[in-house]
Amino acid sequence: MRMRKLPSFKKRVILLAKCLISLGFFAMLFFSVDLEDVKKSFRSIDPLYAGAGVSLSFVMVAASTWKWWVLLKVQGRPLPFWSLYRWYFVGYFYSNFLPSNVGGDVARSWLAGKRAGSHSTVLISIFVERFTGLLFLLFLAVALPLLKLDLWRMPAVWIGSVVGLSGLSLLLLLMAFGVRAGKMKWVKGLLNLGKGILRADRPGKPAGLWDSVAAKLTVLSEKLGRLWKVLYENPAVLFQVFLLTALYYALAILNVCLAFRAFGAWPDLAGIAAVLPVALMVAMIPISLGGLGITEGAYVFYFGLVGLDGGLTLAMGIFLRMKILLLGLVGLVIHLKEPVEAES
Repeated sequence: MRMRKLPSFKKRVILLAKCLISLGFFAMLFFSVDLEDVKKSFRSIDPLYAGAGVSLSFVMVAASTWKWWVLLKVQGRPLPFWSLYRWYFVGYFYSNFLPSNVGGDVARSWLAGKRAGSHSTVLISIFVERFTGLLFLLFLAVALPLLKLDLWRMPAVWIGSVVGLSGLSLLLLLMAFGVRAGKMKWVKGLLNLGKGILRADRPGKPAGLWDSVAAKLTVLSEKLGRLWKVLYENPAVLFQVFLLTALYYALAILNVCLAFRAFGAWPDLAGIAAVLPVALMVAMIPISLGGLGITEGAYVFYFGLVGLDGGLTLAMGIFLRMKILLLGLVGLVIHLKEPVEAES
């Protein structure tokens, strides 16, 4: 796997900007909540529930690994589950400790591809694993707020659901029709309307940005076409992937509830489920370093809508972050034994 030796100046600037944005988010959080509540929460943490929460993180990784294993098997490249499980932790290490050009997915694709004898097959399996997770998250952002109908009075919730529905519709359209989607008359009409509104129908930066996004969507639509073919021809696999994705998000809701319980709170399960998908969507906005700051801020804001205290929620968010870092440290130990080698 070829890795770039040093990031360009532009990438260094972007990395620095993301670090500053993460610090900015944490600064706002620390000024907006009572830090004494945060300290008090950590002093009274229940070791039993905290331990259960840590154990659950390893189960969540196993659920993701299981889906990865299924997707490799259907492509005729089965690998031992235990190997994939170990490499998933290496991915956490790269994603959370090395702000480089090599992300966690790239690292585990190299490790698995070397064993499977086909890096392209492994890359497709990881893409499908991630993409199906995104599809399900967008669906949950639309469906789960219905558990608390009073939340629909709040713009932060219904706007998130509308964004989720729009993204879900677009991805399903690309998945079903591939590159043909952009050639449909009604789709072309909407695109031309959008082009005019954004002034991308004339020379300039908007036009360049539009062309860049269009090129990426074309590549994405081709990948989604291949994905649909694989899943359509294997309905049993499609069902397994659906169940495993649903299992992962059920565990994610339980993960948050256990984290709150570790600090002595009994959160409303329906309330947590209703706002968590939208909060996770916000956390995915790539403006900070590894989601630092924006994820915790999204938790404080959205869980506040269902009556949870800001200081308590910040403590909970920091605890979840510490668990992710723990998974990365496990990945470091594995990485020392199974290095992701770089080519010069």
